[in-house]
Parts: sequence; C-alpha cells; structure tokens
Amino acid sequence: MGLTVTTDERDDLVIVTLEGELDIYTVGAFRQETERFDPAKLQLVVDLTNVTLLDSSGLGALVSLLNRARTGEGMLGIVCPQRHLRRVFEITGLRRAFVFGDDLPSVQDALRQAAANTA
Repeated sequence: MGLTVTTDERDDLVIVTLEGELDIYTVGAFRQETERFDPAKLQLVVDLTNVTLLDSSGLGALVSLLNRARTGEGMLGIVCPQRHLRRVFEITGLRRAFVFGDDLPSVQDALRQAAANTA
C-alpha cells in the first residue's frame, strides 16, 4: 500500500493529512510535502487518522519535523485516534514530545494551551 498526502493551509495552521502506510517506502513523499513549509514559524498538525502502518522511518520523519518546529516558535500536533499507533509513540518514549489528540479540534485546543503556557 502507498501513502496519500494532502495539505490544507489555514492562516498560520497547516494540516497534513496522511492516508495509508508511513514507512521506509513512502516517507519520501511525506518529507517532500512537509519541506514546503517552515514549521518553526507556524502551527502544523499531522493527521494520522487513516494511517495503517507507522514504522521507524515514519516516526523518524515526524521527530525531524518536530525538531524543525522547535527551532523557532512553531508547534507540531498529531491527530491520532488509533491506539495501536499511539502505542508506537509510548514505547519509544516520544508520547510526551508531541501534542496529541483524537481529532483536529482537540489538537488545536491542546496547541493553543501549549502556546499559552510558553508565553
């Protein structure tokens, strides 16, 4: 299976929605799409709702994106309602590194709260 990457830009928020497998074979498409943006200057949300597989390459790409966001005022949120995908973040110790939520509104609220706490 492949990966479909779509992007929705709203003011200072960019939503990258993934569908399929984020793995060693498809991570290039994800990286290519996210390199169009400077995550250090905006809020970025990656929606994993329709992701069926997340391997170490995909996880590495998400961590790389998070590191780029942290070089400035940017923030990265993850929409991830699937327990088996969240488990990957928990096992690797990355659960607390990202702002998580089960849907877009909850991630947006969490990002707003995180921004308020850093101000």
